[in-house]
Amino acid sequence: MSWLPAQSATAIEARPPAGPDLPTALAELLVDFRRRRHPLPAAPARLASARRGEPFPSTSYLARLLGYPVHRLDEARPRQMIAEAADDVGVDTDCPLAHAPQGRLEGPPWLERISYYDVARMERLLLVSCWIVIAYLSGMRDSEIKHLQRGCLSVHQAPDGHVYRHRLASLAFKGEDVHGADATWIVTAPVARAIAVLERFQPQDQPYLLAPAPSARRRSTFPVPNSNTTNKDIAFLISWVTTYCGDRGRPDGIPLERGRLPRLTTRQFRRTLAWFIARRPGGAIAGALQYRHQCIQMFEGYAGTSDSGFRDEVEAEQAVARGQLLAELGAGEDRPTLAGPAGAEAEARLAEFARHSVFDGQVVTDEARLRRIVARHDPHMYLGTFVTCVYNPDRALCRTSKGPGDGQPVLADCQPLACRNTALTPANRQALNGHLTKLEEALASRDRLAPYVRHRLEEQHRETAAFLARHAPEPAE
Repeated sequence: MSWLPAQSATAIEARPPAGPDLPTALAELLVDFRRRRHPLPAAPARLASARRGEPFPSTSYLARLLGYPVHRLDEARPRQMIAEAADDVGVDTDCPLAHAPQGRLEGPPWLERISYYDVARMERLLLVSCWIVIAYLSGMRDSEIKHLQRGCLSVHQAPDGHVYRHRLASLAFKGEDVHGADATWIVTAPVARAIAVLERFQPQDQPYLLAPAPSARRRSTFPVPNSNTTNKDIAFLISWVTTYCGDRGRPDGIPLERGRLPRLTTRQFRRTLAWFIARRPGGAIAGALQYRHQCIQMFEGYAGTSDSGFRDEVEAEQAVARGQLLAELGAGEDRPTLAGPAGAEAEARLAEFARHSVFDGQVVTDEARLRRIVARHDPHMYLGTFVTCVYNPDRALCRTSKGPGDGQPVLADCQPLACRNTALTPANRQALNGHLTKLEEALASRDRLAPYVRHRLEEQHRETAAFLARHAPEPAE
């Protein structure tokens, strides 16, 4: 059997000796090196330089493989056995882990091998990478992430085994006492994978998933690192990625910011998530479909209750995102014909907005310039999955009462089949036709449906079909 560890960049913890005594166990280990003609792992270069530059075996590494304290290998008999093996197979220039990296980056392995002396650095990179995935894709605060414990992830599956929801459980502290309160977050599959990696990485007796890495645990006096430590780890990861890409001539490194590497902190990730969602088509509600969990449960509650002016910033981001989509829709002579009650008005607004945002057939891409154009010439059109809102507050059915918020529609209360602000792009008509097909498929087995459900589906099918027929685009001449 091979005594070399079958593990990647995780700490090689000394295990209690079991079975043979030290000389016997060491002899078996050295026989394995001789059989494979593999040189013994080398001690750190700084120790080799102290011995006139001659490499010599790493007794600490061998001791961990054997499960004995390192000082036991300094005894006369083990020293002699190691020296004889070194004369026979030689000493490596490094101390690589036996398990080769399995991950690949566009074909080749991301690293050829990992040194035993790089394990602590790799552990640090792995922990902060998992933290970033969780923070960026969940909206959790740093304190909430640091309180994640083993078993915090629950998965909800359909009868056919399809996973339709991942839920994280932790403690929330904002507005609570010092002990926090139980809270849950809906997350996506990458977050679930990060949790699974952390549960494999941490020892079974360690409940906190973001606890210090095994190699650093003896130097830490806290169960989890504080925000300042995590900020330093983020900077360390940015520097490592930059060096890695530079050494390999990769173009996808982290871009400089004003000539220097960006400085990120734990506070910035929640805002980044909200901005990402805000810039998706449909805004904060995101068509009330595919972004429902993230948008409504995380973004709307977060941005809507902030007293720091964050909501104004997000609304400005939404306006720029809308401007980009509308400018692209209105650019060119072959722009699509819009149907629906507000179709003609939608085309007029698009043409007017294109007059300010499209030059020589090219859409303005400079974000600062587009922001100014939208602020001055906002067409107040909102592209959704099923309909496009050509907003006019005087006839908007989504607003039963007029007030200070008349500047934009309440998409959650949209009544698209009855509102005179509705326009249809070709993509909207395609989505409505797809929805109509799904209704027909559901009604194909109407005898199995409850009477009320069958009535509502029939009514929705009838209204949708009539709406599409009533607002079919005129044939092109």
